[in-house]
Amino acid sequence: MDFTNDWELYEKGVDFKTRINLYKEVEDNNRFFQGDQWHGVKSEGLPTPVFNIIKPVIRYKVSAIMQNNLKIKYAFENYNEKDSDKMVQVCELLTQKAQQLWEQLKMDFHNEEMLKDGAISGDGVAYFYYDDQQGKINLELIDNTNIYPSNPNYANIQQQDYIIIAFRRTVDSVREEALSNGVKKELTDMIVSDDDTMHTAGAIGKIEQEDSNMCTVLLKLWKDNKTNTIHFTKSSRDIVICDDKDTGCELYPIAMLNWESRKNCFHGASDVTGLIPNQLYINKIAAMVMLSTMYTAFPKMVYDENLVDNPSNQIGVAIGVNGADKPINSIIDYITPSSVSNDAFGMFERTIALTKELMGANDGALGAINPENASGKAIQAVMEQAAQPLESVKRRFYNYVEDVALIWADIIRAYCSKELLSVKQGDKVSSIDANILKKILLSVKVEVGPSTKWSELATIESLDQMLNNNHITFEMYLELLPKNCGIPKERILELIREKKPNIPKNEDEVIEMLSEQERMDAIKNPQIITDKLTKALSVK
Repeated sequence: MDFTNDWELYEKGVDFKTRINLYKEVEDNNRFFQGDQWHGVKSEGLPTPVFNIIKPVIRYKVSAIMQNNLKIKYAFENYNEKDSDKMVQVCELLTQKAQQLWEQLKMDFHNEEMLKDGAISGDGVAYFYYDDQQGKINLELIDNTNIYPSNPNYANIQQQDYIIIAFRRTVDSVREEALSNGVKKELTDMIVSDDDTMHTAGAIGKIEQEDSNMCTVLLKLWKDNKTNTIHFTKSSRDIVICDDKDTGCELYPIAMLNWESRKNCFHGASDVTGLIPNQLYINKIAAMVMLSTMYTAFPKMVYDENLVDNPSNQIGVAIGVNGADKPINSIIDYITPSSVSNDAFGMFERTIALTKELMGANDGALGAINPENASGKAIQAVMEQAAQPLESVKRRFYNYVEDVALIWADIIRAYCSKELLSVKQGDKVSSIDANILKKILLSVKVEVGPSTKWSELATIESLDQMLNNNHITFEMYLELLPKNCGIPKERILELIREKKPNIPKNEDEVIEMLSEQERMDAIKNPQIITDKLTKALSVK
């Protein structure tokens, strides 16, 4: 049976991922992260405890990367004296548009999910597309098992000849889309359900609802050398659903993060993979210690069966003895079992502690610090020091955000719809100049600012010191307090200003407050105005 060309390219990508063991690695990593760490093991009565060290380590790392506020800022690199002012204005509007898109697309939520995917599977991937019906940009997170580049040994996604993304869709929706694209009815009948789920990430992803009628759809994106734009096709295994279409974009609408880059490989490496052997050892030690305590933690009875009628280990049960002329301990006694070696407990605890330490996730990093026993500055210093091993991942994350910003601008420039070009500024709606936008050679900078509760606590401690040393007034103190600090600073400021007298700020305001006689006196002696202003400004 003949398959579509895109399906043949897809099978080549599947073969590569299979040879580098990506599918199994991603499945195992997801199982261990979720706590399914005895999968496929026949315990034969052995306890199967799970002391999951992987989940808190990964959660800490994702949270440490996400703890800073990010702001996208656009600039232009091509300088044109005639249009430079307009270019500055367009960049400012794009910056505001990016802030709005950040909220509309719930980027904080999706970034956290993307980073978690990256930490577990090795890659975080986001696919952006323009929704014609809604007139807006949407995004979908893609598993790294579902993206197939032309050159899997090259990491730069924008330099790929083509990229294929595999989706699972219902047969009815795929047939409907094919008909809307002009595909004949007899051809759409060739779109049938399949069970091609073996390459889906996660164990549950391989299980679909009965009679769900799902099939695999391939979206192929490639760069056309003539138009220098991104084109796409959609196809199933047997027919083309949507033939060659030009998006008008110059960039692949895909942003990708390698958690840990690998030499000569499109896919990154996961931290979970290296933690699995330690996790297995910890679980096995715990299982054997549990089994030992089940069998040997309690003493065993030994008795003379000729003299004991009803032997029992149950608590409170009377035991009949026929040898009253003998010492009771010669008739019934208990064997005290040997205890488990302390080496087992020591290695168990030491392995957990060393694993966390080597992963940069000690107790301080994981938040096991009592804020009552340490200052905000001290806690912040510990957190920053613990986060040092994550700096390379953070840089890759910021690079990912820059790629996202360039993709947004590229989609806005390609489609130029009214919704995309509109920027809300308070009650006013401004519009991005599409003609100027098409001329701009854009660059992006991601501004990073602290936003953790520990940095806020350090800020409050610094303000307390300045207030106590009379370096600032109480009003200034309230204005400088961080938002959501628990103090109703706006209401307190309002009450202070209601009770505060009307204090002039300059000499003109002093003159307006003077009576006619005082103004006449001030003409003869201007020092009167200066004295009144100095006195007013000294009022706290």
